[in-house]
Amino acid sequence: MDAVEATKLLAHAAAFDNRKPSKAASIAWAEALKDVPADADAFGAVARFYSKPSQDGDLDGTRWIQPHHVRQLRRQIRDDRIPDGAFTYPLPTGSETGAQFIDRRRQQIAAIADGRIEADPIRQLKGGPHPSVADALAGVGCMPDHVREALADALPGRRAREEGRLRGDADALAVPCPWCHADTNNACKRRRGARGDRPGTWFHRTSPHPGRVDAAAIAARPCPGCQAPMGVPCASSDGRFYDGVHPARQTTRPAA
Repeated sequence: MDAVEATKLLAHAAAFDNRKPSKAASIAWAEALKDVPADADAFGAVARFYSKPSQDGDLDGTRWIQPHHVRQLRRQIRDDRIPDGAFTYPLPTGSETGAQFIDRRRQQIAAIADGRIEADPIRQLKGGPHPSVADALAGVGCMPDHVREALADALPGRRAREEGRLRGDADALAVPCPWCHADTNNACKRRRGARGDRPGTWFHRTSPHPGRVDAAAIAARPCPGCQAPMGVPCASSDGRFYDGVHPARQTTRPAA
């Protein structure tokens, strides 16, 4: 901004605050705003300043805009044109270097701030996935039968688990073991006793502990004998908890 442009900007401000622009004021404003162009945003900054109520106790009749106000408000006007969220950038060409792409992106942001072009925001995808994708997602977490059969031959205890599943038995590995504290889906474990200075060694059992079998039946189905609901241990006829589960609860198929 030069002195001539500063004179026009001060004349615009005088329409709001009745100041008396002078040559000295124009030179001073041009020096303070020498790196700020006298564009529409600079004039818009003056209008924005006087469109807001006074602050810090200033009286409307004595409040005058200063060069730092023009600089700050002009920056706000330009920033308002840039979306808060992400927006698309131009794709680099094959012969473009990284530095050239960064320079071109800066030019794009400057053009958006100038108001010469509008930002193309990245819009959120709406609607569900394609049916083929939905079908594929529906199978996540489900083990195909041929995979189950292959694992049954490769992992200890897997075949017994699959055979029990086919019979309708409750899946013991679906719950933690209350005896050896094995986590869900992990086989029960036992520990071989220490020998001399050698500590005991943990081994996987090929069959779950009996208490885990009972816990799985309690979690999977109600008891037809004592009418205990799903998740509640069996009870004796006198109301006390039953030691284990009733045999009928072990053979009843799990609830759907």
